[in-house]
Amino acid sequence: MKIDEIPEPKKQNPHAKTRELKTAIDELVYKLYNLTDDEIKIVQGEQNGSL
Repeated sequence: MKIDEIPEPKKQNPHAKTRELKTAIDELVYKLYNLTDDEIKIVQGEQNGSL
């Protein structure tokens, strides 16, 4: 499971890049909830502090 892959690199190196894994998890969640492109933009805006 992808979520399980994030803590290990962070344990070894707190500055490890995990953006790719986080993005893959986000995409799986969007598919799970059948979000539209507009809904995804709203969610991404909230994550980035844009709203």
